Amino acid sequence: MSDLDEAINLHQAALALHPPGHSDQFMSLKNLASNLWDRFNQQGVLSDLDETINLEQAALALCPPGHSDRFMSLKNLAISLRVRFDQGGVLSDLDVAIDLHRAALVLCPPGHSDQSMTLNNLANSLETRFNQQGVLSDLEEAIDLNRAALALRLPGHSDRSMSLNNLGSNLQVRFNQQGVFSDLDEAIDLHQAALALCPPGHSGRILSLNNLANSLRVRCNQHGVLSDLDEAIDLHRAALALCPPGHSGQFPSLNNLAISLHVRFDRRGVLSDLDEAIDLHRAALALCPPGHSNQSISLNNLATILWVRFKQRHVLSDLDEAIDLHRAALALYPLAIMVDPCVSTTLPAVLGSDLTSEVFCLT
Repeated sequence: MSDLDEAINLHQAALALHPPGHSDQFMSLKNLASNLWDRFNQQGVLSDLDETINLEQAALALCPPGHSDRFMSLKNLAISLRVRFDQGGVLSDLDVAIDLHRAALVLCPPGHSDQSMTLNNLANSLETRFNQQGVLSDLEEAIDLNRAALALRLPGHSDRSMSLNNLGSNLQVRFNQQGVFSDLDEAIDLHQAALALCPPGHSGRILSLNNLANSLRVRCNQHGVLSDLDEAIDLHRAALALCPPGHSGQFPSLNNLAISLHVRFDRRGVLSDLDEAIDLHRAALALCPPGHSNQSISLNNLATILWVRFKQRHVLSDLDEAIDLHRAALALYPLAIMVDPCVSTTLPAVLGSDLTSEVFCLT
């Protein structure tokens, strides 16, 4: 890190020697922005991200239409603004990022080496805006863009599994909105194809395992075919096995496996599924210390499933713990909303499934 810090200091000194109008000002802006971006990715200091964006805006201003570096400047600024939206939730950052990705895509005619990635970036940002605002035209456009990206990533392309996953996830979201079964069936086919391209050791295997499992469980909920649910549980177990302590995928894998076991308990009534789901929700909660963004989800999930076990076995300690957990979850919300514990609930801004809140591994 000391090397990176020194590089930043040197680029800042170089930029100071390249005032407006200097032939090398663009190069200094670009180099300093690149180093600050690297430091933000290492340390997560938002001031580095803000400064990166300011520098990229200045660099873009030096790239009028026709400039050889305009595409790269549009892309870099769009990505940085999208990341700042992910950090701060300011919708104007996302809107500008979408506009910049559109402008970059115009500069990628058929055959351009960056066309598929630009399609992918615009599609992901549009899906994110759909998740925020619920405008179906954003989702429809994201699906069209991801289809176009997939068509450019023929078998053997290094990013084909990414496009298969992204399109599959888009289609499942549309199924959740509109209930068209062909969308769900196609999503499953795409996730199966993506998983086939992610053998053991592949960096995208956990994502593909979870995505396919989630889609199969949704199909089981719709059609009642328990073999879909059994396969989903096996896939979630495989994903969890690839998540050692500290892995970013451990929490969603624990949570998703627990939810699938809970659903299977509802279908078959095997208490061992319920007990295992409780243990998994406990493990997920242990990964959510005070202040963690998923703490309220985990408190709610564990409380709900303990309530279910109380109804089966009438052990008062389960009911007492469920009440304590619901109190703790409620304390994390500024506006208290009282709910009947017998009623299925889904926490705000979380994709829900059945009785509990769910974290999806998607795009």
